[in-house]
Amino acid sequence: MAPPPAPDMFSIIDRPADQYQTLAERAAEPDAFSWRVLTIRAALQQGDTATAGQQLEVLRRTSPQQQSTLGLLEAALVLTQDNPAGALQQLATLDRTRLSRGGNIYYLLLQANALERQRQPLEAAKALVERQELLGGGDRDSNREHIHRLLQPLSPLSLRQAQGPGNSAQANGWFRLMAILNSDNLQPGQRQWQLQSWRTAYPDHPGQAYVVGTPTEPVVISAYQPAHIAVLLPLSGRLAEQADAIRNGILSAHQGQASRLSFFDTNGRDMANLYHQVQQAGADFILGPLLKEDVDALTELDPAMPVLALNVPAYQPGLPHLYYFSLSPEAEAAEAARHMWDQGHRQPLVFAPNNELGRRVATEFGQRWQQQSGQAAILAYFAGQSSIESDVRRALASSPRPAAAGVIQPLGDTGWAAQPIDSVFMVTNATETRVILPYFDFVRDSRAARLPTYVTSRSYVPDDDAPMSELNGLQLADMPWIFDGAPQLRQEVATLWPNAGITWQRLFAFGYDALTLIPQLSQMREGAPPVPALTGELTASPQGVLQRRLQWMEYRNGAWLPGGQ
Repeated sequence: MAPPPAPDMFSIIDRPADQYQTLAERAAEPDAFSWRVLTIRAALQQGDTATAGQQLEVLRRTSPQQQSTLGLLEAALVLTQDNPAGALQQLATLDRTRLSRGGNIYYLLLQANALERQRQPLEAAKALVERQELLGGGDRDSNREHIHRLLQPLSPLSLRQAQGPGNSAQANGWFRLMAILNSDNLQPGQRQWQLQSWRTAYPDHPGQAYVVGTPTEPVVISAYQPAHIAVLLPLSGRLAEQADAIRNGILSAHQGQASRLSFFDTNGRDMANLYHQVQQAGADFILGPLLKEDVDALTELDPAMPVLALNVPAYQPGLPHLYYFSLSPEAEAAEAARHMWDQGHRQPLVFAPNNELGRRVATEFGQRWQQQSGQAAILAYFAGQSSIESDVRRALASSPRPAAAGVIQPLGDTGWAAQPIDSVFMVTNATETRVILPYFDFVRDSRAARLPTYVTSRSYVPDDDAPMSELNGLQLADMPWIFDGAPQLRQEVATLWPNAGITWQRLFAFGYDALTLIPQLSQMREGAPPVPALTGELTASPQGVLQRRLQWMEYRNGAWLPGGQ
């Protein structure tokens, strides 16, 4: 009698290896192959590596075309022989796209088991987190228990440090949850705050099964009305001057408010100790810190109070009480890409210095342009003043290569038919802009109309400087505060700090807005209309990142005039 149809070769093992082998010998292909795979898996489960090896050799002779499945079985055999490094090496050679769903589930289990034997529980957990998404039914419960078992012995510090943008959201959710659950020194109120916050951020996470005794309602955040705000700034050291400008902006915005302000110097301080000091002071809101590494360190502590950080780190966990605000050059580049598209430009040239800042800002513009247009911007770089003319000629003769979505190609061959360059975004300071701009007129044709040219705040020239005709028509984005916004406040600042430079004034406005926005943060995150502020029109992303829409002005005979809108 013919055997029954073979089940999925990676289904649950429910009988001994010899019974699977009997079925394999009676079946025709392709069922015979599936039965032999099940025979090998059952033998390995029984610890019978000899039978598994013999059956694997049969498959190598009869089904050599099944390389991916054979590779999986070879990795399983090597792992059973107590060689996790060899198993991982074998798994790394496989093309997972050629595996079935069941094959991928088995692959990830082998990978997790090998990593666990190598005492890499975090990496093993990541494999199981990926596996969880492919499983169904009761298998999900046992896989979830395996993840929990791997992470339960780990220290909160190692789990906090494991979080990052390179992980899936589910993996970061596991690491954050287990960091809370594994902490023995949390006060009950702080633990409940963190767990409720976690539940809100990860409503469908499998780790919800381990959040026992915590209210199931999501964290409802009404308008923040803090009684005591702790401000974390580098008040000493190399950034003391910048911190002082921000501090003065905060103090100016705080005039007439009933809340209390306390300033804490972050320079050279351990963030865990500083946070403990903030708690001991009775603060119920944190404004700051300023440096990315300090923001990361504070985020790892999962503070039990709302935070408006004054920088945007690479990883934002998306927790409902964390917000981020910055004056980054990359954000200005993204704003320029949006504005230039709105102005009808379709083929911009980005011209930037060939240094770390220039490449970073140019890349951000290019990525944003690709996202909104589906086409690549042209990225070109200049080396220095001595080669400006040749660099401009090369840039104007360049075309973008066709690129995959989100990938910006470097300058090179011009074989792809593209629209002609119709605008320029220059990543330059005021001096560089004044030197470079005339070369674009000269190289193209001084009689032709200038390409519309856009710059950001680094190119700002004060109105009281001597007129520079070579800049006429230049369009610049900056905060409204710089263009005579809030005239009464500007007069007060001019009286109190008559020698304040443009950078100091921007940082003053940054601090002023940061404090002013606190009561509006939760509504902004829920999609409230843009908030007019000194630094721009402000909105908040779902991740809590504050985004600025800048004011565009055009240079005409020594003055910045409306016209770039």
